[in-house]
Amino acid sequence: MISILTGAKKNIGDFLIGDRAKNLLKTYVDEDILEINRFGEIAPYLDQINKSKALILCGGPAYTADFYPNIYNLSEILDQIKVPIIPFGLGWTGKPFHEHLNFKFTPTALEFAKQIHQSIEFSSCRDVLTEEILKKNGIENVKMTGCPVWYHLDSFEKTFEKLENPKTIVISTGAKQSLLFQSISLLGMVKSLFPDSKIIVTYHRGIFPGKNTPLRKGLSYTSIASYAKVLGMEVRDVSSDLGKIAFYEDCDLHIGYRVHAHLDFLSRKKPSLLINEDGRGLGMMKSLHLPVFNYDEKQVLKKVEKQLLSYIEEEFKSFQDTFKLIENHFETMKGFLNYLKNLPF
Repeated sequence: MISILTGAKKNIGDFLIGDRAKNLLKTYVDEDILEINRFGEIAPYLDQINKSKALILCGGPAYTADFYPNIYNLSEILDQIKVPIIPFGLGWTGKPFHEHLNFKFTPTALEFAKQIHQSIEFSSCRDVLTEEILKKNGIENVKMTGCPVWYHLDSFEKTFEKLENPKTIVISTGAKQSLLFQSISLLGMVKSLFPDSKIIVTYHRGIFPGKNTPLRKGLSYTSIASYAKVLGMEVRDVSSDLGKIAFYEDCDLHIGYRVHAHLDFLSRKKPSLLINEDGRGLGMMKSLHLPVFNYDEKQVLKKVEKQLLSYIEEEFKSFQDTFKLIENHFETMKGFLNYLKNLPF
């Protein structure tokens, strides 16, 4: 048995991370998994944790400045945990956006990170920027395996040659309310480039103001949704339930701001273009050798349009290299999973 800490409230990307992590662990490590919600009480599970091979820390952007004890609140039982604590595909919070090496852990968090790495062979991190941050902070035994979402096991046997005429396109909306006007411009641009395609606009963290969606953000989101409908696009709230993004399998192309929409498409061997809201997306682009588009660049949408026109001209064939790179990185991921499998029980 292995124990894992996961956490998801509303953002569908967090649910996707947990789901893909569990699939990898069940397939390559151990089918017997104890999943613990990191937002709840962890102490009641201490005996079960100590009967497992390890306690696996699963992401999202878990490496915040105070990830311990804020993200992983193990302080109450840390001294009583007798099994290795191993990060799996964790990534930094993405801030400061353009200066990842200026990111700093709190002393308590850094001490915890170093402590858990002293008793393991190596951990797994999400991207090359996270790897650089950890190594700068004296944590050398880490391998860049990629995010678990890179690996959709059912798509491994698929082949991709080209995409001539995308029938269905997904545009994922961003989190920042300041993206209102840029998002509206993006919708119009995609509509003009793909006039015959069905376009579905998705919200990974909900649309309307309410729980976990502040009023101002919700108003920005609904304004984008209203404009999308004017353009004849379909709008979907895909938060909180993985079943809501099952239709991604039947779509051809993703364009937008959500990192895990981008990664889900790539994992299914479908082309995707991401506009980065913060360093999380930037880390993915640099790790996968894809063109970088940051929301705060001058005339970023003109650059996006130029790239899309290039993709259209070459029928998206360059993504063959991306999918091959993901396959190559999976060898590193399998090495990490094999390490977990062979831990003493």
